[in-house]
Amino acid sequence: MKLIKFNKGSKTTSIVLALGNFDGVHVGHQALIKEAVKYAKKNGLPCYAMTFDPHPQEIICPVRGLTLLTTMDEKLQLMKELGVDGVIVKEFSAKTASLMPEQFIREFLVDHLSVKKVFVGFDFAFGRQRSGKVADLVALGKKYDFSVTAVAPVRYQDHLVKSSTIRDMLTRGDFSKAIKLLGHPFTITGKVVKGMGRGRSLGFPTANLKVSRDKLIPAFGVYAARYGKYKCAVNIGSRPTFSEERFAVEAYVIGFSGDLLGKTIKVDLYKRLRDEIHFSDVEKLIAQIKKDVKSIKAAKLP
Repeated sequence: MKLIKFNKGSKTTSIVLALGNFDGVHVGHQALIKEAVKYAKKNGLPCYAMTFDPHPQEIICPVRGLTLLTTMDEKLQLMKELGVDGVIVKEFSAKTASLMPEQFIREFLVDHLSVKKVFVGFDFAFGRQRSGKVADLVALGKKYDFSVTAVAPVRYQDHLVKSSTIRDMLTRGDFSKAIKLLGHPFTITGKVVKGMGRGRSLGFPTANLKVSRDKLIPAFGVYAARYGKYKCAVNIGSRPTFSEERFAVEAYVIGFSGDLLGKTIKVDLYKRLRDEIHFSDVEKLIAQIKKDVKSIKAAKLP
């Protein structure tokens, strides 16, 4: 898969473009990108996805403190798995945010990318103050010789699949439903750093992950996860039994004996086992960890 970091020299010709921010690459995004890939293959054209970095909300409304479902590397990997020929990453700045809808389309999609077909979500908005809507994009497509398909919304049970909905679910601990909307495990990537060594002293040595400050951290608790071929127990929280205040992401990789210190790893979370618990003594904590590990060993994880 080709990666293009958009600049003044960027140039493609006659491409199919899946356009959006795609945070999480959830089942709605997947439907959109798959339609674009299918169309491109049928018509013998290259298919690219275009996304933005940083997330537009970080520029437009920084006080919101938006946290992301996927880091850029996580997002790129998920898009690659969907079969796109490449991903175009456009830096989003105050200048980008100030462009009128037609300026935005002309400067990026027409002058540099020469798009022939654009796929967007049903609620796609663009240009200054999100003033451009799908109908405006269709009209601009007629003017600049490209066609537009707005992909219908995807629903799961009574939920419209949106990144904001998934963020809310993960934050409040509705993990199983969030995973259904994502369509893939929730990934946490981080550099393994030296911790306090408590896990090792308890008989369960953990990899302590330093995670990007922009990454959404799901509700505190214990999760069944995978690190590559290994199952692991991931604890997210402030370790209340030891009266700590700072939260940590710790992974006990079952059956792994190597040294991960200093390496950047990713763990895929599949299931939330329980809330974080304060134990009155360490022996009770150890007993619970043993139960958690037993449950994870028995769990059927992909």
